Amino acid sequence: MEHKNRNRCGWSGSIAQFIHIEENEFIAQLTDFVGEAKDEQVEAWKDCYQELQKVFRYYENEDWQLFFEYELPREGGRRPDVLLLIPGELLVLEFKMRGNPRSSDWEQLSSYVRDFNHYHESVATHSLKVRGTLVLTFINEAKMLPNKEKQLYLASGSGLVQFIAWLKNKAKGKIVNREEFLQAQYERLPTIVEAARAIMQHEPIPSIRKVNNTNIPQVLDSLSSIVAEARTTRAHHLVLLTGVPGAGKTLVGLQFSHMVDGAVYLSGNGPLVDVLQDALGNKTFVQALKNFKWEYLKHGVIPKENVFIFDEAQRAWDSKKMKKDFSEPDLMVQIAQDQKEWSVIIGLIGEGQEIYEGEEGGLPLWNTAIRNGAWTVHSNENLVGQFPHAIQHEIHQHLNLNVSLRSHLALGLHSWVHHLLTGNIHQVKTETQQLKQDRFTLYVSRDIERIRDFTQQRYQGQVKQIGLVTSSRREYGNRQPYSFVKGLPVGSRYTTKPYVSYYNHEESDYFSSKLQFAASEFETQGLELDLAVVCWGYDLTWNGREWVDHFKDRNLIDPKRIRLNSYRVLLTRGRDGMIIYIPDIPHLDATYGLFKEIGLDELN
Repeated sequence: MEHKNRNRCGWSGSIAQFIHIEENEFIAQLTDFVGEAKDEQVEAWKDCYQELQKVFRYYENEDWQLFFEYELPREGGRRPDVLLLIPGELLVLEFKMRGNPRSSDWEQLSSYVRDFNHYHESVATHSLKVRGTLVLTFINEAKMLPNKEKQLYLASGSGLVQFIAWLKNKAKGKIVNREEFLQAQYERLPTIVEAARAIMQHEPIPSIRKVNNTNIPQVLDSLSSIVAEARTTRAHHLVLLTGVPGAGKTLVGLQFSHMVDGAVYLSGNGPLVDVLQDALGNKTFVQALKNFKWEYLKHGVIPKENVFIFDEAQRAWDSKKMKKDFSEPDLMVQIAQDQKEWSVIIGLIGEGQEIYEGEEGGLPLWNTAIRNGAWTVHSNENLVGQFPHAIQHEIHQHLNLNVSLRSHLALGLHSWVHHLLTGNIHQVKTETQQLKQDRFTLYVSRDIERIRDFTQQRYQGQVKQIGLVTSSRREYGNRQPYSFVKGLPVGSRYTTKPYVSYYNHEESDYFSSKLQFAASEFETQGLELDLAVVCWGYDLTWNGREWVDHFKDRNLIDPKRIRLNSYRVLLTRGRDGMIIYIPDIPHLDATYGLFKEIGLDELN
């Protein structure tokens, strides 16, 4: 008798059990598992059942295992249509009642293959080869074709017989037990909001292979040792933790602030603070830097903490922006040094994240700030020589997070963005192909409605967060108004800020996945989406040889650097991928041509 697992899938069993189950009973079990099923869903199940009955009658005696509507744990209802376990292999089958594949079909299937590879315990334990096949049941002839670029397969219903026969000949080893597969752990990487919730609730961060392959555990150990040393010797220490965008600096800062007594996490990133405080219902775990400064400067309140975690330390304000005769680093050092017997300032440092006026002073501001004190600096070797005012500079090679966790399945994204914005076309072409092989969604389009259709099909029935992101200066560089995308409005201090609703409130018109409003680089920095739609503006265009900055600001030392950094932020928001939207206007033709040249596909 077939096995039914209510907690994980609609139906599972052997090939023989599937062959002998009646269609009505099969559909009833799937409906019972899913809950309310629309007519088109039931028709799709029937279509799938009938096709597979034809296929598997040839394999009734094989000890293979089938799973229908397997629900990925903590993935908001994501369910691949069919999983087939054979010796050494896991085959993911996605059925579509049509004759031609769409971009969204390929991306949906590719993401299933990717996630089983990275997150499923049985796949890792038994070194299963995960393959994906898109089955189009409206193709009449027998057809089976590999899609080499996407590392997937395309088959008709009748062509699936041929594909399974080919797969059987490749099968090696022992088949994974059905119950073991159903009960195996599946741990995906949490978003920063999910991670903050877990930390606050004293829950472990998922032990994902990719996280364990970073140096985050060593960083936390080193920070604990430095704090212990500072407390024991009554000394002052400045620790600088560098990392590429999305490498987990914020995750480390949040986790450390919660695990150490007398620590506070400070961020000058207002949207990040507001979004986290709203999501957590807590205003002490993460604090706004401006409020911290105000309490000290205005009211003379001496903070009780000894450990100060300063997010995006390289973006600290200079004295001009502070409108004082001291900078933010001067103030932090004064608080730590003058009011405390011992202290540790932990500066989290991103690369290319300076996007505001007053943030161009960088790390030299911190060296200047410690000039009149006795400070020991800790960093990786890349910062050697930049802190001559330190009484000692200790090198810890692992104080550099060089693996992106936000785009954890496309390790070359940071390099791709760097080479794109520096105009290294030859290198970015090569890296585009690698991103595709890493199953990172990457498309370009000049049709915003096609993008909306793609995302609706791609994420239908899933709790995934997609969103439009755009430059705050997108209007500059052309007289034609940029009316293709609406930016988030400025909110009142007495109401929920629109960018908080963009991330946290599904019922709001501002919610990101509705694709009605776009968040800027200021409203997205430090936060993330599953899929980002990067809406290119007039402010930064490609002229065929280099990037041209059309936004000028006399208050900026290097306005082009700030523009490039703004797009660096926008291009690194997506965890699973991004779509570049280039409005169909002559002013942006060359920019569109660049993305086609480096190998981005159009949506279909």
